[in-house]
Amino acid sequence: MATSTKLLGDAGEHYALSQFSFAGKYAAKMPDNWRGYDLAVETGSELVRVSVKTRSESDDMRCSPLFHWNHRRCCDWIVFLFKPKQGPFRSWVVPAMLADECATKSREWMDRPLDRELSLTRLGKPPLAEYADNWSMKLKVLAPSATESSC
Repeated sequence: MATSTKLLGDAGEHYALSQFSFAGKYAAKMPDNWRGYDLAVETGSELVRVSVKTRSESDDMRCSPLFHWNHRRCCDWIVFLFKPKQGPFRSWVVPAMLADECATKSREWMDRPLDRELSLTRLGKPPLAEYADNWSMKLKVLAPSATESSC
């Protein structure tokens, strides 16, 4: 039986919630259909808004699965979760500003011009690769020029 996108998204949110908790972060799931973010997480110094994006491997995937989000919805961090057909989940916990910088930018001709896209391939390369399994939400210090050239 195939997993619906709603079920997959809910599972991703609960997975992220548990991983933040295991990392010692107090976290709460927002109500369904809450705009902009899915979780609220206490980092130890502040309360941050976290959006969770979950994809699973499928037979009809092209070269690389894409994660989509609307960059105008306010969040501070984005969790990208990928569930392969076999093997463990892969995860990245990335500051939203960095994810936006590294994502494919919107274009006027696109169906959803406010959306950003980020590929699994790009998540596997610096600077985003440094945020793999970053459930402690540590900021990786990168020079702005390094971020721009790497993305």
